[in-house]
Amino acid sequence: MEVTNTSYSPRSTHLIAEIDPPKGTNLEPFLTSALSIRGRIETIRITDGEHAIMRMSPLAPSLFLKEKGFEPSMVINGRDRNRISFQADLLCASALGIKEIVIKEGHDPKEGDQPVARTSGDLDLATMLQCAAALNNGTDLGGEPLDGATDFNVGVYLELSDDVNFNRERAEYFKQLEQHGVQSVTLSPTYDLNIIEQFLPFAEETGIKLYTSLLYLKSVTMIRYLNNLTGIPSIPQEFLKKMMQAPDKKNAGMHVAVDFLEELAPLGDGVVLLALGWKEKLPEFLDLIGR
Repeated sequence: MEVTNTSYSPRSTHLIAEIDPPKGTNLEPFLTSALSIRGRIETIRITDGEHAIMRMSPLAPSLFLKEKGFEPSMVINGRDRNRISFQADLLCASALGIKEIVIKEGHDPKEGDQPVARTSGDLDLATMLQCAAALNNGTDLGGEPLDGATDFNVGVYLELSDDVNFNRERAEYFKQLEQHGVQSVTLSPTYDLNIIEQFLPFAEETGIKLYTSLLYLKSVTMIRYLNNLTGIPSIPQEFLKKMMQAPDKKNAGMHVAVDFLEELAPLGDGVVLLALGWKEKLPEFLDLIGR
């Protein structure tokens, strides 16, 4: 990967907006959010049961966006599927004209709104990548020929951790991702630039595009909650201080994100904007950065 953003420019930064499907059948609010940022971002990415919250499958929202002239990116997780249903959903997505997919392991159901749900336990990230590579090559995972191959651009989502060794192993995993034809990697959100910098040499060596993620911090309480969770990268104290000292408490997180984007953007090929329930704030954020 060649990091082209040696100096930050909000207009040249490749931005991806991540939006959740509805929790119900009404797609109008989802489409309204998408249309409100048309032409201001490069891609809309539709999540798949994010944070183990039951929502509509991303297939229908992706199709609706295509009908509106978007080229959506669709997340697909392995938590809720076995290898048969995983391949079946990928074939369905391809038949609908969806070309961009992001493969994700998926959060533990205990974190979500239906904690009694069970995972299939059939799919790890390596198996999902083998599935996608096989379908692109015209066979299923068992080697049987397909009546029509897929043509996916395959991306992978990698969770980061507060464990230095875990993050180093994730970075070294890039070499295996290259063998599976992976074209992009999205890192989970972190406000610690030192973590992201570990991935840059491996992305450059493999030529895999590296996307970072920007999470809007809604409040001081949110920062403290996240910092008390085990396993995820802690948010540095400097950002807690910025939130506490901000004169406009209501929108402090938005302004912190604007400032941090200037540091984040040069460290990869693009930035994924994670609204997390603030999708109505996306146009406001784009206004703040001059998009």
